[in-house]
Amino acid sequence: MTLDNLRIVQLGERLREAWQQPHPAFASGRDARSSDNGLLLQCYGNLTRAAGAAWQNAGRTLIDKTYLRMLKDCAGLDFLGLSADELAARLDGFIRRELAPRWAQLEQWRGAEGLEPALALLEAGNRALFDDAGGYPATSWLLFYLCPQLPLLPVPAGAAPHAWLQRAQELQAQLPVLPRPRLFAGDAREQALIRQLIEGSDWWRRRVLAAWLAAPPAD
Repeated sequence: MTLDNLRIVQLGERLREAWQQPHPAFASGRDARSSDNGLLLQCYGNLTRAAGAAWQNAGRTLIDKTYLRMLKDCAGLDFLGLSADELAARLDGFIRRELAPRWAQLEQWRGAEGLEPALALLEAGNRALFDDAGGYPATSWLLFYLCPQLPLLPVPAGAAPHAWLQRAQELQAQLPVLPRPRLFAGDAREQALIRQLIEGSDWWRRRVLAAWLAAPPAD
């Protein structure tokens, strides 16, 4: 697979322009939480907040079912017959068992060295949520926004996760310079959190690469 740098740069610019725009597939494009910026706040932002509160959330699931429906519509995901309520409950258990004890470590799981532990979490997440190979696309999309520190990309249906993510890392190393978003939604704390993520990690490059890999071939 050869990178089309011009097309990737153009796609990256379109994604940057849409960074805070509501996704048209959810609520008729009227809910700003469905933007990339919004999804990071509702997923990664909520977990970061929970980590600072000893993973307490007044008896509610850490990730509300609304955000699962949102991601399902925006990414066109198949939840394999699970309701958003059931998936939220399963996800809550996975977060508390697997992510919470490792939360401080995740920042260290970057690049090629972080791929193996990240893959182990992806596999554990898929077992906990779906227990079906067909669940990898949804599990990987969820972790992409819940744990953007991890060197993961969404895995397409039918792909072998390990081989797909290894190849994605190789392609990522060949990407051209990609301008990143400069504006961030939320209060001062939320803006600082997402700014630090976008400016201090490779998440944006992975986001653009994932969109390019999912796009139909150019004519």
